[in-house]
Amino acid sequence: MTTTATAPHPSAEPFFKPEHLDRILGHMNEDHASANLGYVRHYGNLPEATAATLTGIDQNGIYLDATLPSGEVRAIFIGFAKPLSSPADAHPVLVDMAIAAATALGAAVPQVPGHTAGAAHASAPVRPAGGDAFGRAREAAAFLRENFKTVILGTVSAEGEPDASVAPAVFVDGSFYVYISGLSHHTHNIRATKRASVFLIEDESSARQLLARRRLTFASSAAPVARDAGRFTEILPVLKEKFGPVMEHLETMVDFELFQLTPERGRLVAGFGQAYEVNPADWTQLSHVNDVGHAVRKG
Repeated sequence: MTTTATAPHPSAEPFFKPEHLDRILGHMNEDHASANLGYVRHYGNLPEATAATLTGIDQNGIYLDATLPSGEVRAIFIGFAKPLSSPADAHPVLVDMAIAAATALGAAVPQVPGHTAGAAHASAPVRPAGGDAFGRAREAAAFLRENFKTVILGTVSAEGEPDASVAPAVFVDGSFYVYISGLSHHTHNIRATKRASVFLIEDESSARQLLARRRLTFASSAAPVARDAGRFTEILPVLKEKFGPVMEHLETMVDFELFQLTPERGRLVAGFGQAYEVNPADWTQLSHVNDVGHAVRKG
């Protein structure tokens, strides 16, 4: 399988008759938009894509426009494992690809009358399941690290009362830094226990499945950073750059405090049945929590 970020031009010699090509494109875009999205998320390595349109198909592969959360439309070419022998091969190959992508992504597998699921066509691209799952998990961790702005703080009081809240945060030199009000429950809790849970989660607007949003949790130790400490003067500019003028205002409020949250262990969920322990020192070092996945109730 070949995937390129910029689609090559289809061959000058048409493999499909124009009316056949129009039927394929119309059918896929009108009736199987979810399959197109599965192609770009799975084979095109764009798990964050929100929509996809099939723009072309020839003997060698398919051409799609993938829409990203930013609104960017990216042209993608996905090559077949081997060229189609005839135009009639297009249907079984596209079905095999859709089934494989849906299975890998944990989505609903399309049911096609007369098609045997799992009997992969020789021209359908195949991705290794084990290594690819880890690859997507690493992509999920990188996505969360690069795109988070605020974090959800999980804390508990000295009396055991739990609290969840939102805080502005930056990640510098292996630690999260949060700038929070001394009047808030979470600040009182952190002072009392010197512990916090840091939770990063994919935004609902960009998630392909709300119940399987990519998310990462770190159990962390917490320590205050004094205003006269060198670390305070190093971190505040980073917060200002990220959050803008509001941080200039918050810096003057004496009840606000800076805390360093140092991750001790992490847990990544990249999708249904895809939970991984994360090395806090290197988010690319993952170990699968188990190899069984979710059990299905029978009867």
